[in-house]
Amino acid sequence: MALYATDPLGVCKKIFLAHARKDDNVARRLAERLQQCGFDVWDAQDQIVPGDNWAKKIGAALDNSDLLLILLTPGAIKSDGLRRDIEFAIGSKKYANRVYTVMVGPTFKAQTDIPWILLKLPHMQVESAAEFDAAVDEIQELASSLGSGSHA
Repeated sequence: MALYATDPLGVCKKIFLAHARKDDNVARRLAERLQQCGFDVWDAQDQIVPGDNWAKKIGAALDNSDLLLILLTPGAIKSDGLRRDIEFAIGSKKYANRVYTVMVGPTFKAQTDIPWILLKLPHMQVESAAEFDAAVDEIQELASSLGSGSHA
């Protein structure tokens, strides 16, 4: 899902939320928390209907986003779609310094559970969705530090 927000200066920020399909409920909770901070949510479940070219729609959302937010839960990295989103972001110059990861669940074993590159980028570990506030605060700070971006 892509999340669209306006910062205090009125600059539009577009954030793509990458997550495993099995984590739709957790992603929805994060999206709702971000909505409370002024983010508008584009949800693939609402925007992609049977017969749509989902790859094209997701590609367009990635192309039009300023920041990639990755939601990881135990086992989520096994999702082909999530891995593709991560690979796209890491391989794209556009997303340099524009990737943030929220890890939800028991403490991850860094060497086995998470791609090492994500640990070099801004990230936060939370035990549950109830702790999203701190992550949302950091995401807002990162989005604000991006300035007007390419989609002002």
